[in-house]
Amino acid sequence: MENYPVPQFIEEEGKIVFFLTFRQFFLLVGGGAVCFILFFALPLIFFIICAIPVMSLVATIAFVKINDIPIIKVVLNYLGFITGAKNYTWKKENLSYQSKNQAAEEVKGIQVPEPVYKPTPDLREQRSRLGEVKKIIEMKK
Repeated sequence: MENYPVPQFIEEEGKIVFFLTFRQFFLLVGGGAVCFILFFALPLIFFIICAIPVMSLVATIAFVKINDIPIIKVVLNYLGFITGAKNYTWKKENLSYQSKNQAAEEVKGIQVPEPVYKPTPDLREQRSRLGEVKKIIEMKK
């Protein structure tokens, strides 16, 4: 049986130019190309007004990470969450005060029995079997 090397650190991007990764390098090259086109298409003052936000946006996308997640993924996840369907789950909690129905029934003198939980014999057998399995597992430790 032959041994094969297992790749490690597969989530870390490799550096291609100094400290820049492939993605960062080409993002900056793309932003530079946009600014280059704006330089020839706009007068100097408009070029400066447009180039500063373009390059700051590109630099933000290239270098900023939140919890080791690129900012563009964070923004896209945020937009997906805002626009996507949501599933709301409501769990009824025991109220510390009486409901209107309970108060009205007590005024009328009607006693409402509380539901009582009685385990079935099958459930008791399952609990005892689980207890046995637990003891076996604890004894092996």
